[in-house]
Amino acid sequence: MNTKPIIDLIRSEAKDSANKVILDAKDRAENILEHSSKRLQETLEQTRADAEREADLLEDRMRRMASLEQRNELVAKKRALIDEAFSKALDTLNNAPKKQVADLMTDLVLNYAVGDEALMAGEVNDGFFDEAFVKNLNNKLAEKNKKGALTMLAERVPGVCGLFLKSSRSEINCTFSALIETRREEFESKVADILFAKEND
Repeated sequence: MNTKPIIDLIRSEAKDSANKVILDAKDRAENILEHSSKRLQETLEQTRADAEREADLLEDRMRRMASLEQRNELVAKKRALIDEAFSKALDTLNNAPKKQVADLMTDLVLNYAVGDEALMAGEVNDGFFDEAFVKNLNNKLAEKNKKGALTMLAERVPGVCGLFLKSSRSEINCTFSALIETRREEFESKVADILFAKEND
């Protein structure tokens, strides 16, 4: 029996099958390569977009931080100027002429005294505080139907100008530093308006 035709047929079919397998494998490889290349490109584009977005966010954050630092620095400088203004105002009051200090202290004592307190002066600019001053205060208190029995203490309080009203019930600080401190919150906005008027225009 001649088997050559059968063998040739088997070989031909095997060759065709092998070629088909090879072609299919090449197609799959090309598809995988194309798909991988596409995914790689998409990944690169996404990474680039994410990096650009992060860079924009970082730039915006840094710009806002710089702006906040500038604002904080400006606020600190304004605060320092306001503090200096109050300090100079206190110096001016502490060094006011004797009569002005006496008049201001008289008004404060007449407002706050019951009339039987002991008066103690600050050591700064205390030339107004003498027996005549206290006598005048007692006369004015009597005119207002108060006791008019204020007394003087020889002791002085360092670093301040003004008076302290001392009694067994309380102690009232009528110094210029206390006056400015209690009114500071009220005055700060007005002082700021004066100091920074051009910025508000």
